[in-house]
Amino acid sequence: MSRVGKLPVKIPANVKVAVEKNIISFDNGKTKTSYKVSPKVKIEYNDGALKFSAEEGAPSDISMFIGMDRSNVKNIVGGLLEPFKTVLEVNGVGYKASVEKEVLVLTLGYSHEIYYYLPAGVSAVFEKPNLIVITGSDKVLVGQVASEIISFRKPEPYKGKGVKISGKPILRKEGKKK
Repeated sequence: MSRVGKLPVKIPANVKVAVEKNIISFDNGKTKTSYKVSPKVKIEYNDGALKFSAEEGAPSDISMFIGMDRSNVKNIVGGLLEPFKTVLEVNGVGYKASVEKEVLVLTLGYSHEIYYYLPAGVSAVFEKPNLIVITGSDKVLVGQVASEIISFRKPEPYKGKGVKISGKPILRKEGKKK
């Protein structure tokens, strides 16, 4: 069995959990989410902890699904306690961003502005002159939004202009030599 899958997921007191067949529902008062567990994975909720194991007659490769489900549930519980946060850095002359309600407006050197509509459960705040902070309770959704924003103008290797995750190094190249 998976080493990760053997570990229980501890549920804090302020998060309510309901298990029905292969669907786990979470509620912390503000946010309600649910997760569908893979087939042939058995869920046990005892003493404030969720444990995952294989049902009888399950195929031998079920351990990878147990580990995946356990990690996903742990991320959901972590997001309900403290939202996930990704900081994006916008570098370049004239490059700027602003947030208007649920719309992120990016000016990235194109002839037009880019309007990015934030999905439900994700919020963005523009800090300092060049930082965009994306927060949300779903780790996958926060990463997906950050990836889509970066794809509008990836950092180029010569001057480093573009949108990147803050603190992540860019492979820089040397320009032409005479």
